[in-house]
Amino acid sequence: MGDGCVGAVGQTSPPPRSRAAPSWRAAQGGRAVATGARRLSSRRFASSAGFVWSLLSAMRFCDAMHLSGSTNLPGNSSIFIGKYCFTFDPAQQVSSGKLNVTVWAPSLKPLQSVHLVMFDDEAESFPGPSGQWDALSCTERVRHAKHKVKLDHRKQKAGQLIRFNIKEHLRPRFWYIALADCSGSGLDLISYEVHAQNVPYGWASELSTDKRFAPVFYALFAVAYGVLAAAQGRASAVLASSKKGDNAKDKAAHPFAQILIAGIVLGLASTALSAMHFVRLAADGIGASAIARAVAQLLGGASRFVLAMLLLLVSEGKCISYVMVAADARRLARLLGPFLGACVLLEFWGEYSVSRRYTTDYVYTTPFGWAIIFVDLLLMLLYAAKLWQTHEIERDSTDGTFYRRWGIFYGAWFLALPIITVLSQLALAPYVWYIVSIGVMGTVDIVVYSALVIALWPGNTRTYFKLTSVWDLGLYMPEDLMERCEARRLPIAAVSGGASTSPPSSPPRRLPSLLGHTRRLPNILGGGGRCEKLSAAELP
Repeated sequence: MGDGCVGAVGQTSPPPRSRAAPSWRAAQGGRAVATGARRLSSRRFASSAGFVWSLLSAMRFCDAMHLSGSTNLPGNSSIFIGKYCFTFDPAQQVSSGKLNVTVWAPSLKPLQSVHLVMFDDEAESFPGPSGQWDALSCTERVRHAKHKVKLDHRKQKAGQLIRFNIKEHLRPRFWYIALADCSGSGLDLISYEVHAQNVPYGWASELSTDKRFAPVFYALFAVAYGVLAAAQGRASAVLASSKKGDNAKDKAAHPFAQILIAGIVLGLASTALSAMHFVRLAADGIGASAIARAVAQLLGGASRFVLAMLLLLVSEGKCISYVMVAADARRLARLLGPFLGACVLLEFWGEYSVSRRYTTDYVYTTPFGWAIIFVDLLLMLLYAAKLWQTHEIERDSTDGTFYRRWGIFYGAWFLALPIITVLSQLALAPYVWYIVSIGVMGTVDIVVYSALVIALWPGNTRTYFKLTSVWDLGLYMPEDLMERCEARRLPIAAVSGGASTSPPSSPPRRLPSLLGHTRRLPNILGGGGRCEKLSAAELP
């Protein structure tokens, strides 16, 4: 009947509590009651400040299980209070993990039947939420439990401590801890503390199996981002100190280069904070503060936002076939800003929602995660449309090769998240979904950032990227004027009788010769505000 085995190895009264009540944690079913240094009423919890605090407080739950909380327990119902993924031992020589649960239920009556119940993710126990499960009565649900312990009303004021040894011999499994009252009376308030450990993991014993390698991955990513930040900083320093003078200094301060270094630094900060969180989590089961975790996720989302903006600029031919100005970045920031905000909120909601306590899902397999994937696909379609438009204009030029080859390479970044999520659902076990996702997504981000850093490296003569400003072309006009006119679509070659004047040689041509040339400012807005294009022969 499955491979999971659990035993209650002892029930004792816990030591005196060091605080008045456990900190707030949400629970499924009933009305969540916030407790801590003080108890908040359910009405206060419904306020926006209470919601934000509850969201931040719940952040530490999903990575380890050293939690505490309080909830109401309605009659004839069950409430999940936590989950944890325990490792396995094929030889079953040692226990896979330990689980200690302390329960306080001062209002428990002598004849009232309330149980602490344990499920695992096997089909005959609790495979996940479903209509069939919802249709079961409280008594029928308890029958599916791998183990149950009846709460003793004599121990509820001091607290009832229940210890479990978990043994698995086939594979890691998720275990769910729940409270059930099948007597119909219910409890107004029941408090709990839960501490689970994967004993074989040694220094990382506090980590759930699905998060075991998270500290290593985030540390490696932080090192990689640090190397990229140093490399791009070095490139900017080389250009700024170049003997070529102001032109090289302008390249060091080019908007594309500045956005690139900003994205890398954001990635470095996010992965460094996440690495520190998981290292601390492995040590104490609590991890970094809720605010630090929130900041790490916001920075990570911002880094991906910056990378998406850079790739959309590439799809428009900026810094390859066309001049980029700061207004281009502002335009895309306005376009992508709402998507960034929506994705960050959805990711927070999906990762820290109450349903995470009774499913094996991770953030990208929740409905909120699928919404984020849908946004990724929309951005991919936008990238493809812009790339196709640019390629149609430049297909006969030297830069046409870039759009056919590297354009597809950069565009694959938008598909990484949808592909890895679908493959995880189809081919991978739930306990590896999280680590595979962060491993693949982090690696893809770093590879694309690395490609951009190499492309902009000083002295790289094989690159298609050119950090040229409007000043290099002798167009002394405000950038907003450049953006309003069609300068963002100045062709590579001068349009003269439909023939391209671009030389067929490689490496890529210098940007001024690729752009063709425009009239001086008094004539630029002629013809209804469009930038008129002249052949290279007409340049003074």
